[in-house]
Amino acid sequence: MGKVRSVELGENHRRGISTTLTFLDEALCEFEQWAKGREVSSVLYEERNTLSLNQRRKLLAEIAEMRDLLRELRDALELEGATQHAALTVWGRCSSLREHLVELTGSHLRRYGEPTPGLTDYLDPKVEELLRRLDRVSSLVSGNTPEPPTNPPPT
Repeated sequence: MGKVRSVELGENHRRGISTTLTFLDEALCEFEQWAKGREVSSVLYEERNTLSLNQRRKLLAEIAEMRDLLRELRDALELEGATQHAALTVWGRCSSLREHLVELTGSHLRRYGEPTPGLTDYLDPKVEELLRRLDRVSSLVSGNTPEPPTNPPPT
């Protein structure tokens, strides 16, 4: 591969192009994980990797070609990449998820109609526990780790 020529562009264009291509590169990382066999199985979330061996091989080859093109663009346009820090990402997701969990409490569920008898009595304490634990996860990555709650012995 020859020397990449540099292309002049303004800072606004550089930022916009860099952001879009960074999103693409992030997606390629996820595609690569699936091409390498990733499957996740949890309580309510599951991934099924239905890619055939042939599809996986071709996908990895295509990703490699796309990354070559991204490198060329990065060098020619003098683009800056982005670094994703796990702690900041976890903290941000916790903040976002907190709002969604709060909407599962009885007062918010009423927007869908009157909850069935007993639903809010059952759900509200569970959601409160999830919120407390989500706050603990957030604190863990922030360096402000609270002590786990102590449950009083049964009486």
